[in-house]
Order: sequence, then structure tokens, then C-alpha cells
Amino acid sequence: MSSRRPDLDDLDLLVLVSRTGSIGRAAVLLGLTQPSVSRRMAALERSLRVSLLSRGRRGTELTPAGRVVVNWAASLLDAASDFSASVQTLREQSEVTVRAAVSMTIAEHYAPGWLSSLRRRQPDVVVSLTVANSTEVSDLVEKGTVDIGFIESPTLRTGLRSHRVGHDVLAVAVTPDHYWTTRESISAEELSRSQLLVREPGSGTRETVEQALLSLGLEMTTGLELASNTALKSAARAGMGPAVVSALSVCDELANGHLVDVAVDGLQLQRPLSAVWRSDHDLSPATVEMLAIAGTKR
Repeated sequence: MSSRRPDLDDLDLLVLVSRTGSIGRAAVLLGLTQPSVSRRMAALERSLRVSLLSRGRRGTELTPAGRVVVNWAASLLDAASDFSASVQTLREQSEVTVRAAVSMTIAEHYAPGWLSSLRRRQPDVVVSLTVANSTEVSDLVEKGTVDIGFIESPTLRTGLRSHRVGHDVLAVAVTPDHYWTTRESISAEELSRSQLLVREPGSGTRETVEQALLSLGLEMTTGLELASNTALKSAARAGMGPAVVSALSVCDELANGHLVDVAVDGLQLQRPLSAVWRSDHDLSPATVEMLAIAGTKR
């Protein structure tokens, strides 16, 4: 047998001839001429040194050897198709060099600067960025949906590697006419009894204030749950109650006097900002670069 490997297109054509039972019908289906298909089948037989087709007045039939070759060819073509599909998937995945998920506050105040620095250092890097709360970000990392996550939760999951990239402070924000603004500070117990405007369960902001109160033996009283910092600010400005939110999110409102940050005695409202990734997953060079940027630009 010749060492030359048969052309996959010729094998595909052989399978089609066997299915249609006619070189002519196969030629019509492919938009080719009958002589060209005949020449290719003859060339395939010469290459394999095996008689594949028996041509007669009733059409074209496979020889016994031809039937064996067609079965082998079908398996080979299926494998080639799987190979092409896998390469296509690999190509599509390689186009997204960094798959990251970030929590809300990080998305609003940190991630834009990180991505800008990454783009300057590596202009060809493509980033896929998902925004969710801290619990959802950790879920995405655990499932392998993203390569790295950035969260603002004080609790880190076992099984995930982590690296602290900074810290954030929460503010208890009220309108200027709120009675708390007439005092230097309030007690943690008083805060716990208030109908607080807070983020939804699963957010790092919510978890931070809950754990801070719990450390003092207190439980948070929820007045309204909202799924974004912007919504919390709007509700607080409308006088719906005290909002516990990232100080960064209300820095403009605090500066122009639309909201006032109330001090709370003995309550620790600082929280870490952390990168998390799976311990069994090696970060790509571009992802490592983004992690390094996050650790230096806050």
C-alpha cells in the first residue's frame, strides 16, 4: 500500500457514492461533473491499490473491499469532524484571554482602572468581564466559568486560592435632616434596631455589616433590600432610611452634602478586597498581569 495518505475529501466522496449508489447522483449533489468524480474515484483506488467500486448498467456498487473501506472512512471522517469542531472551540476560547468576574463595588470603582492599565501593557488582550455580587462571583470561579474573581466579602471559601488586593470601608449614609446627624456618633445597637437600606443577600456589603454586628452579639434589621449601590444611594437621598454602602459609592454625595456619613461606636466596617481562583487552575500570563495590576492600583 502506498505511504501516501488518502485525501479526506476523496474519502467523503466515496462515502457519498456508496450512499447514492451512483457516481452521477453524487456528482449532481456536489455540483461536480460525472467525469471529474469518476477520475477522483479512480485516483483513490490507485492510491489505495484496492478496487473499491464495481461499475455496471444498474449503477455503481461497492466491492467487498470497498464496503470495508467505506466503513473505515466513515469512522475516520467522524473523527476528523470532531477534530475540527474541537479546534474551533479552542480557537474561540483563546480569543478571550482573561475571563474574570467582579463584585459590584469593584466593578464601579476599581475594575475600569485595572482594565485600562492592562490594555496599555497588553493591547492585544481580550477580557470577558462578568459583574455579580460576591457570592455569585465565587460560584462562577468554583464552576470554572471564569478564571479569576474579585470580591469584597470578608469570608473566603475553602478550596479557592486568594490574594488580597486592597480594602474598602462602608459608610452609614443618611440625609442631612436625619436626627442622627445632630450627634457625634450612634451606638451599634441603635444601628441594629434601625430599618436599614442594604444590599441583597450574597453581596459583600451585606455580609460585612451582618458580621460586624454579629461580632457584638447584634442582628441587623432590614428595612429594604436593593441590588445595586446606585439604588441604595437613591433610596437614602429620598429619605427612606439609613443606607449601608461602600464609602466610595457615596463620596460625591458626602462631598456635596446630599448625604452624611454617621459614625458608629465600636463597629468595624472595613472589609478586604480579594482575588480568588481555583487551586487546580493555572492562571494565564495575562490573568497574572491583571492580578498584579489589581494589587498595586487601588
